[in-house]
Amino acid sequence: MKLFLCEKPSQAKDIGKVLGVTGGRFDGYFQKGDTAVTWAFGHILSQAMPAAYGEEFADFGNIDALPVLPDNWKMEVQPKAAKQFKVIKGLLAKADEVFIATDADREGEVIAREILDLCGYRKKVSRFWTSGLDTASVKKALASIMPGKQKETLYQAGLARSRADWLVGMNLSRAYTVAYSDGFGKEHTLSIGRIQTPTLNLVVRRDHIIENFQPYPYYVLSAVFQTISKEQFAAQWQIPDALKNSDGLCTDKTFVANLAKQLADATGTVVSAKTERKKTPAPLPYSLSALQKEAGKKLGISASKVLKIAQELYEKHKITSYPRTPCRYLPQSQQSEVAEVFAAMTAIDGSLTPVLIKADPNRPSRVWNDSQVNKYSHHAIIPTTTANFSLSQLDKNEREIYLMIRNRYIAQFYPDYEYDATVILVKSCGQQFKATGQTPKVQGWKTWLDKTDEDGGDDNDSTVLPAVSDDQQLTVTSSNPETKKTAPPPRFTEATLLDEMQTLSDFLKTVDDEQIKKILRSTEGLGTEATRANIIDRLFEMSYIDKQKGKIVSTEKGRKLISQIPAMVADPITTAKWELALAGIEAGKLTLDEFMAYQQKVITELVGQAKKDAAGKARSPKQTDSAGTKKQAVARNEDDVCPTCKEGRLRQRGFKENPEKRYWGCSRFPECKHFEWVK
Repeated sequence: MKLFLCEKPSQAKDIGKVLGVTGGRFDGYFQKGDTAVTWAFGHILSQAMPAAYGEEFADFGNIDALPVLPDNWKMEVQPKAAKQFKVIKGLLAKADEVFIATDADREGEVIAREILDLCGYRKKVSRFWTSGLDTASVKKALASIMPGKQKETLYQAGLARSRADWLVGMNLSRAYTVAYSDGFGKEHTLSIGRIQTPTLNLVVRRDHIIENFQPYPYYVLSAVFQTISKEQFAAQWQIPDALKNSDGLCTDKTFVANLAKQLADATGTVVSAKTERKKTPAPLPYSLSALQKEAGKKLGISASKVLKIAQELYEKHKITSYPRTPCRYLPQSQQSEVAEVFAAMTAIDGSLTPVLIKADPNRPSRVWNDSQVNKYSHHAIIPTTTANFSLSQLDKNEREIYLMIRNRYIAQFYPDYEYDATVILVKSCGQQFKATGQTPKVQGWKTWLDKTDEDGGDDNDSTVLPAVSDDQQLTVTSSNPETKKTAPPPRFTEATLLDEMQTLSDFLKTVDDEQIKKILRSTEGLGTEATRANIIDRLFEMSYIDKQKGKIVSTEKGRKLISQIPAMVADPITTAKWELALAGIEAGKLTLDEFMAYQQKVITELVGQAKKDAAGKARSPKQTDSAGTKKQAVARNEDDVCPTCKEGRLRQRGFKENPEKRYWGCSRFPECKHFEWVK
């Protein structure tokens, strides 16, 4: 029997449809003849807890037992997936060849091969590899099946990441709780993560910069020039290099005041006047992070809520594609489906008819880019061909996010926005002045897409400048010197923190080592598209960060943690170097054993230091609520109405470092911080 092992049911359905097996539906799989298709639910296996490696590790506060460094790593089946795992295991026992058909990335490879390893499958393994699940993409992948060994290093890299994360979380969370948790208050438990802790450090660093910022005055000047025909335009003084400080600003008040006086009776000469026709293509469809950032700005909702909504639109309503994607491009094979997508969108919303009449489904666009899509396991988030749906089924936020996704897709089929960009350089009183302006010529996609769109192009300066020529003489009608003050960077919002996690652009400004900068730019930042929102939620959950008027601020607990733990644990540079090492494993330049040997050495050293710092300290207090008083265990049910806010629903949660401790939290967290122990 040939068995296709997919990552999720929707993926199995798309592949199974092309294979012609979906008519044979069984409990947990499709089968027709000797071909079967089954599925996981993402990571249905998880790393075993420390107690699985010895009784001495069952006690969270036993620092003497640390570090825990498994020789033979143990995996456990997640309870909610036990039934499906049994189905997969039974099918593997019958299979002569397994086609790994999980996502075309590192995590997809890990999901499948961990299952194969745990089930002891030793027969032929092949790899089905595609980033698109449309019919054309599936057929292309089926025609180019590759040997399983071709992607084996991808699995090794994935294992390395998973095991390194476990070593950091399980060892350092326990060791640092014992060594450094005094006075931390809520739960008295410290949570350390390879990505989580550097992310917290970004927030703490930003807060320190803001609080220690020393503002100083600087000076700018603009002048209004007039042509002989009385046409006027404003131009900004261009600060000479000799007058710029390290921030590129002018702090010489006297010079600016004297220049303003000189301009009172001055003339100017046009040095150059250039007008260039420019085009701006439509902003690309959304990746998950792009959607989270813009929805956060426009709708004021959290990144995790955006992900939840996008997941609902995909899984429940089936009107948008897979959301956990870092890609903003589409495979060329999907061009053949555009007309069908248009028809589906019109069936859902009849008001689109005049909009889509103006859209060209055959228009060449930068969005069709196989080379970009092939870098990831999924293409951009777009509408699907599902037509039997009513927008009335969506609440306000769901509707808004669907419309954002839909509108971005439609914009790809409109012409480019075109404008004349004009730059005028004027010399007066020995100084240079610059004026810029735009004259819209072809509105293109801007006739449809919201002009406030964050990717909306260079439409920030709509000033129409007069026609002037080189060497033309002008008169100065006025000048405006201004005193301004430098300001610290703003506090993070969820949207800007997501952006910083992805790009590390602000952090890079503090790095002088060019080699380190290169390393940081070569990685994809902190976390992945699918995990960044969860990491931020975890920081809220542990009371490391808080929200004040929509801004993220570090708490005393968060600051104490960063100040007390070794710098390398919280440094994004460490994470970047680890990611490079993982890339080396994937490329076959580094082995899994070599990487893990280094990780174990580092963990041993860090735990050793924590043991020294913990010497003579009492055991950590029992877990308490945020007020420092013990909470009574309460009998509740999943989805009960939250007794605090009366709006959210109760969710049972646990602590990564101490999973036996379960509590009831609110689905509206961090807006609502309801907390009760599970009875």
